[in-house]
Amino acid sequence: MSDLRVGVAGLGKMGLLHAAVFNSLPGSKVVAVADPTPALRDGIAQYNPSLQPFDSLNTMLERTALDAVVIASPVAYHVEAGLACVARGVPFFMEKPLATSAAQAAPLIAALREKPVANMIGFMTRFVDSFAKAKEIIASGCLGKLQRVTATIYVSQLFKRGKGWRYERKVSGGGVLLSQGSHVVDLLTWYFGPMVRVNADLLQVYSAEIEDFAHVVLEFQSGLHGWLDCSWSVRGKRTVETTIDLLGENGWLVVTDDTVRLVIDEAAGGWPSGRTTLKATDLFRPVPVDIGNPQYTREDVAFVEAVRTGVKTEPDVLQGLRVQQVVDAAYASAAERGAPQEVAG
Repeated sequence: MSDLRVGVAGLGKMGLLHAAVFNSLPGSKVVAVADPTPALRDGIAQYNPSLQPFDSLNTMLERTALDAVVIASPVAYHVEAGLACVARGVPFFMEKPLATSAAQAAPLIAALREKPVANMIGFMTRFVDSFAKAKEIIASGCLGKLQRVTATIYVSQLFKRGKGWRYERKVSGGGVLLSQGSHVVDLLTWYFGPMVRVNADLLQVYSAEIEDFAHVVLEFQSGLHGWLDCSWSVRGKRTVETTIDLLGENGWLVVTDDTVRLVIDEAAGGWPSGRTTLKATDLFRPVPVDIGNPQYTREDVAFVEAVRTGVKTEPDVLQGLRVQQVVDAAYASAAERGAPQEVAG
């Protein structure tokens, strides 16, 4: 079977990372790149002469026969890029978040319903070993009836006025809640199903247009309640640290990027009573190539498989929309000083 011919649109950090992964995976090869910045596209093409460089995604699609496209452009341009791929029947992998708002994403949702193509959103945290194991534990039912969930995501990223499109609301769609908190919203909806209502409080400390801190109270359709706290302006967090703490009638579960800690009163769901601790070394699943972190490889492998076999991809654009709707409701709540907001959908 011939290699999938992959094009990459957007040569920032994530575009370059996915280009390296797809070019290293058995079964795929990056043959073209697109970016409006000449130094980026020409520089990478000079390093790898087999690549065709283009100044835009549309030009790349017109002049190159592609089996799949990676969309890693700034958020405001995701929908436009997705629509271009759908129009040509080309599967696409899109970095998160889906769009600046659910309203902006509506034309892409409609286009995919009319003309489905394989698609995937880059919520890579669900491919981290510990968070994947947490899904398995929660699904086992060993905790009994769930009572409360709390989650945090923190990193030491911003301690002065930020520069670039990520800090401009028109282009980014929002701050830390949409940029990093969306990973946790994806995990929580993956674990527990749809959210129906939120209350939110946002705080701008270093940024003029977007939030640097966000606290969101959550209510799920299942009746579960909880909260999410996130910031990219806390001290002592060299890398992103995510923690989910779940209480149930039979015990509790705490999951971080590196560990899973389960304590249950009575054995259930295939898990023993008492304390179970699983570390990253216990949970590690090999990957064919590790560039950045294994979770990026796992999501790219899943996308390649979906394109080749037609299996449904997860998380897909519809899941991206569900996450976007939660974030939109949180922004609307904060604008009304924390008034409860229903989540669309």
